[in-house]
Amino acid sequence: MAAPLLESVPNISVGRDLAIVDAIVADVLAGIERGADLDGSCATLADAHRDCDHDRSVLTLIGRGEALAAGLEALARACVSRIDLHAGHGVHPRVGVLDVLPVVALEEGDDVRRAAHDLVDRLGAFLGRELEVPAVRYALDRDGVPLTGAGHTGEVRRGGPATVAERVASGELVRIAGPDAPHPTAGITICGVREVLVAFNVDLDVDDLDAARTIAARIRGTADGDDALPGIRALGLRLASRNVTQVSTNIDRHRECGPARVLQTVARLAAELGGDGSDIGVSAAELVGLAPDSAIAALRYACTGLGVPLLASTNPSLDAGILTLPPHG
Repeated sequence: MAAPLLESVPNISVGRDLAIVDAIVADVLAGIERGADLDGSCATLADAHRDCDHDRSVLTLIGRGEALAAGLEALARACVSRIDLHAGHGVHPRVGVLDVLPVVALEEGDDVRRAAHDLVDRLGAFLGRELEVPAVRYALDRDGVPLTGAGHTGEVRRGGPATVAERVASGELVRIAGPDAPHPTAGITICGVREVLVAFNVDLDVDDLDAARTIAARIRGTADGDDALPGIRALGLRLASRNVTQVSTNIDRHRECGPARVLQTVARLAAELGGDGSDIGVSAAELVGLAPDSAIAALRYACTGLGVPLLASTNPSLDAGILTLPPHG
C-alpha cells in the first residue's frame, strides 16, 4: 500500500541571494533522491517561489514516505548551514532561517492525518536534536483542534523574535524538541500540521504604506465591520523594488472565501481610499506557490474583469503538482 500523500510548504528566509536559494534547492533534490533509494517512495519539488522584497522563498514539496521526509531534512540542514537570520532584511516577519515548516494531508483519512503529525514530530526532533534549532509546534493538534496561542504563524510570532524566545523558554509555546534559546544564526522554526492554505498578495499602484495597512486591517477575518473576510490574515507591506505597497494575505478557508473575493474586496477598498481625487488602484495579483484548481479558476476570472495581471508560477495548480508525482514504488 502506498504511503499517505502529503504536502509541505517550507518558508525560508532568503529570496535575494539566488545562489543560496539554488544551492538549497539542489540539496533538497539530492535528499529526495536518497530517500527514494531507501524505500522506493517518491516526492517532487513542485514549485519554488522567490521574492526579493520579502527576502523569502516558498518551496512546495509533494510526496510519500521517506523521499519526502529525507528531502525536508536536507532542506533543514541546508537552511541552517547556508542562511544567517541576521543577514536578511526582508519586509516579511520571521523568527528563523527555516521560518515555517508546515505539513498538509492531501488525502482523507485518519491514517493520513497521523502520518502528517508523525512527519512533523520527526522533522521537529531532527531540527531540535541534530541541528540545535528549537522547533515550535503550531496549527492543529492530533485531534484537528487549533493550538491555543499558536493556531497560525501570526499568533506564534506575536511580539517579535525576542518575545517569541521568551515564550519558548517559559513553555508557553510548545517545543517539539530543541534548546530553550534560539539558535544564534538560525533562530526558531515554526513547525506543524495545517490545512491547505492559499498565499495570495495584491499590489497597489501607489507607494502608500498607510493605505495597504488600512486595507489589510479591514479585511482580516478578526476585524470588525462589513469588510472582514472569513479565514483571512493580512499584512500591509512596502515593496521597495517596485515602489508600490502590497496587501499580503494568507487564506485559511479558500472554499468559503477564495483569492478572487480577496482581490475584488481590496480593489474596492483601494478605490474608496482614493476617493478624494488621488486614485489608488490595483497593479497586480500574485499567487505564492500552488493553489487548488477551484481557487485559481475564479481568480483568473476576477483578474480579467479588473484588468489586473496575475503573477504566478508557470503552473500554479496544486492538483497538477500531485499528478506530476512519480508512481509510488
